[in-house]
Amino acid sequence: MDLFKKIQDLIMRDVANENETKKSSIIMRCTSIFLAIFFVIQTIDLFIAGYSRAGILSVCCIIGYAGAFILTYQGYTILTQHYIEVLTLGWIAAFIALLGWNCSYQHIIFTLFLFSLLTSYQDIAYKVLWALFLCVFRIVLYIYAHTHVPYYTVNEVQSYVLNIVNTTFTFCLFFVIAMLFAKDSMEMEQKLMKYNKKIEKLAKTDTLTNLPNRRDAIERIEKHIRKSNDTDFYLNIAIGDIDFFKRINDTFGHEAGDAILVQLSDIFRDVMKESGFAARWGGEEFLFVFTSENADVSAMKLNDLRTKISQTAFKYNDTEMHLTMTFGLEEYDFHHSIDDLINSADQKLYLGKTKGRNQVVF
Repeated sequence: MDLFKKIQDLIMRDVANENETKKSSIIMRCTSIFLAIFFVIQTIDLFIAGYSRAGILSVCCIIGYAGAFILTYQGYTILTQHYIEVLTLGWIAAFIALLGWNCSYQHIIFTLFLFSLLTSYQDIAYKVLWALFLCVFRIVLYIYAHTHVPYYTVNEVQSYVLNIVNTTFTFCLFFVIAMLFAKDSMEMEQKLMKYNKKIEKLAKTDTLTNLPNRRDAIERIEKHIRKSNDTDFYLNIAIGDIDFFKRINDTFGHEAGDAILVQLSDIFRDVMKESGFAARWGGEEFLFVFTSENADVSAMKLNDLRTKISQTAFKYNDTEMHLTMTFGLEEYDFHHSIDDLINSADQKLYLGKTKGRNQVVF
C-alpha cells in the first residue's frame, strides 16, 4: 500500500510552473507509463517471435516514453505534448512498415487524437488542423501499407496476438485518458460549486459580524411574505440601535467598536435562533425579524434581549464595557410594503431614543 501511495503521489504531483495546470501533465504521465508497459509486452513478444528489429524499436520506445515521463516534471508541458505526439506517430509508421497494417498499430491514432485534444491549450483552429492532419496521416499509412510489402511476413497466429494486444491497449488507453479528464472536470465543477456558494454567502453576509446583511434580510422577508397564506403566519420587524456607540469608538477606537459588534452578534444569534433571525442593517443598527410568534411575544423577547445586553460585560483587551440598546418594533399588517414596515419600526426606534433610550417601543 505504501508503494502504491508513493507511485500515486508521484503521478499526481503538481507541475513546477505555477502558471500551468497539472491536468495535462497527469494525462501525459499516465499515457507515458501505459505505453511503456505496452512496449515492454511488445518487446518480449517480438523478440520471442524473431522480429528483432521490431523488438529493438520497442526498446527505443520504452526509453522514449520514460523520457517523456521525466519531462512532465520540468515545466515543459507543451514541449512534452508535442514530443509524445511525434514519438507516437513515428513508431506507428515504423511498425506498420515493419509488420504491416493487419497488426492494428494504426488504431492508436484515435487515442492520440483524444490525448492531443485534452492536453492542448491551443485554439480551436489548431485542433481542427491537427485532427485533419491525423486523418490524412492515417489515410497515407493505409495507402502505403497496401502498396508496399512489410519488412517481416507475420504469420497468422502472431498477427492475431499482435492485433488483440494492440486493440486491447488502444481501448484501455482511450479509457484511461477519458477517465482522467472526466475526473478532473468533476473536481473542477465541485470546486466551482463550492466557490459559487462561498461567493453567494459573501454577497449575503456582513463580513464583520457574520450576520445576514441588508440585502439578504430583505430577500428573506420577501420570501416569508410569500407564505402569508399559511395558517400560522407571523412577521414582526424591529430595528435596534446601540446607545451612545460613538462614545465607544471615540474613547477606545474603532477596533473596540468592532469587537463589541461581534460579541453582540453572538448574543443576537443565540436569542433569535428559534424566533427568526437578526441582520446587520448598517453601522450600529441591527434588524430583527420575528417569524414564529405574535407581536406581543416578540416585544417580550426584545425586552429580555435588552435586559441581557445591559447586564453583559463586553470585553476588549483588558477593558470591560457596559452598554444598552433601544428597539422599535412593528407588526406586519398585510397592507403595507416592507419599506413601510421598516420605516415604521425606525420611527419607533427614534421615538425610543428621544424618550431616554434603553427601551422597546411597540
